[in-house]
Amino acid sequence: MNDNDGAKLNDGLPKDDALTWSIRMRGEVTESLQGEFEQWLAESPRHRQAYDRYSRVMAQAEILKSPRQTDEASSAKLTRRASKRWLMVGAAAAAVIVFAITISASGSPIPRPGVVLSARAAEPLVTERGEIRSFRLDDGSTATLDSDTRVEVSISPDARHLRVAQGRARMNVVNDVRPFRVVAGQGIVTTNDGVVDVMINGDREVVVELISGKADLASTTRVVPAATPPRPLQGGTAVIYRADDQQVRLTARKSGKSSLEWPSGWAVHRSIALNELISEANRYAPVPIIVEDSNLAKREISGRFKINDSEMFLKHIAGLFDLTIHRRPDGIYLRSQ
Repeated sequence: MNDNDGAKLNDGLPKDDALTWSIRMRGEVTESLQGEFEQWLAESPRHRQAYDRYSRVMAQAEILKSPRQTDEASSAKLTRRASKRWLMVGAAAAAVIVFAITISASGSPIPRPGVVLSARAAEPLVTERGEIRSFRLDDGSTATLDSDTRVEVSISPDARHLRVAQGRARMNVVNDVRPFRVVAGQGIVTTNDGVVDVMINGDREVVVELISGKADLASTTRVVPAATPPRPLQGGTAVIYRADDQQVRLTARKSGKSSLEWPSGWAVHRSIALNELISEANRYAPVPIIVEDSNLAKREISGRFKINDSEMFLKHIAGLFDLTIHRRPDGIYLRSQ
């Protein structure tokens, strides 16, 4: 990072739009988004200058939050891994740096020039397939990541920011005057004290559910005239929008589809088609679980299922429907006896 980056934050560059574009271009870049971005750059040479500055600051000033460990062995393993990555970052990342990140789309101010935080190894929070893991953030909040999830976190003295790049995360946000903002696709959830689930599913839909507290959802897009204004979320009701839509268009998720117990590895359903339940379990299975009988796959089922334990799940389903389990390299097949 250039030594002058932190010293010239108030030099008249269009920081709000530049910071917004820095956030948006770190996600999935569609053809339409790329065209919109290039059009914005072409409007003024200062746009490129501002974008380059804040993209560089954002890339170098993200803070890795330490995961909550359950035993000394896993803690020691994490320490060795973090130390190795620290060395790879180099001496520049070991120095204190100006943290100039904000979610400018909602008007949060940039931290004052001279405010510094200790740099750490800049890397996202990530879980592997089949893993559910909780991370304690520096502000005291907790982020629980579902299987195969990637989340980027930045916390400054003035703002708290998290971006869900893929998968599902539950944010248990502690009360703080700093807003906590969660970006997913082109939407942004804002809360000061609440519990929120955010998921990007396989169909590139973003599902947002307020578990408790208060939160609102708006669009990160500033250049679309009809950008979605902040909309209060209703507790216990999930909304859906397309991750790649430039303008967030909200629809309500069907009732009965909530899986509030997923951080514990369990799914509870009053009524769900077997193929939908299998789809949930396949988030954790090493190879796909497949029901060969299409009519059976459509049958409704209810109960409590340990979906992150593939062996337990398979035995449960096989017992309920009198099925046999056939294992092949390309999947686990459930067949009628």
